[in-house]
Amino acid sequence: MNTINLGEFRLDFQAHFIKLKINNGGHFDSDSFQNCLDLKSEIYGSRKLGLLITNEDKNDYSIDPLFLIKDKLVLEDNFKWIIVVSNKNPDYTNFEYFKRLTSIPCKFVTDFKEVADHDTYCVHTM
Repeated sequence: MNTINLGEFRLDFQAHFIKLKINNGGHFDSDSFQNCLDLKSEIYGSRKLGLLITNEDKNDYSIDPLFLIKDKLVLEDNFKWIIVVSNKNPDYTNFEYFKRLTSIPCKFVTDFKEVADHDTYCVHTM
């Protein structure tokens, strides 16, 4: 696995998806997403991948949900599914709003095990 640590978050590049892990104290916003997208394009070109967004359970972090709306078309052009793993209620609320606005298959889970056990559209890529 190739990992790039960008301070506030890490990107783990897999064959069929990118795992975006927010570090303790990190903030993920539109600028962070653009950094992620630039690296995705360098490594995978225009190929569509999955995007797994996760964090450590006890980490203190923040996500600006506006990147989900502002960059909606870019997300749809570059990713074939999105999964958010978080036990924070604001993450769930923001993700549910985004899920209604996009054509990308989306899932929100509170435990990474749920992804492997119950996800039919991406379990083969993990």
